[in-house]
Amino acid sequence: MRMFKAISFSVCLALAACGQAAAPSDADAQTAGAPSAEVSNAEKAAILATLGASANAQGQVENECGERVTPQFLAADVGPGVGRAVAYVIGGGPNMPSCYGDGSQLHLLRNADGGWREIHQHRGGGIIILPTQHNNGNDIANGGPGFSFPVLEWNGSAYANANRSVADSALDGARFVPN
Repeated sequence: MRMFKAISFSVCLALAACGQAAAPSDADAQTAGAPSAEVSNAEKAAILATLGASANAQGQVENECGERVTPQFLAADVGPGVGRAVAYVIGGGPNMPSCYGDGSQLHLLRNADGGWREIHQHRGGGIIILPTQHNNGNDIANGGPGFSFPVLEWNGSAYANANRSVADSALDGARFVPN
């Protein structure tokens, strides 16, 4: 089962890297633990504004390579201290290997005090939501699939490096975003 999740995770990352969003299924929403898997158009527009981006009529944004790609917006529950968060994933187009290097961008944002705020971002790989918590927020790890992943803990306002890692063999109970 873990191998199936790892392969599914890799396929979604590859699709995101190509700018082709995979359609979320009911199983994806359950895996991500999202209270509401749908990200509304108003939320998408507000997130794009927060990140200084805008979408065209087809929902595409310009990536760092100057190409138009379709981003993914994936909702996830990362614990009561954080609440509902949205992962914004923007991949590359045809020039990704020469332009991006480390892979697609992933920004994790939450709506706090009436506005969206970035609480974590990284390149290459997804977010693994771990069952362990700090400050009422699930710990997260960057990466997948592989051997071990750096862990980040919720400090009350953002995710910070926990100076530890979690092994691939210890991911039972973890949820993957994107999955």
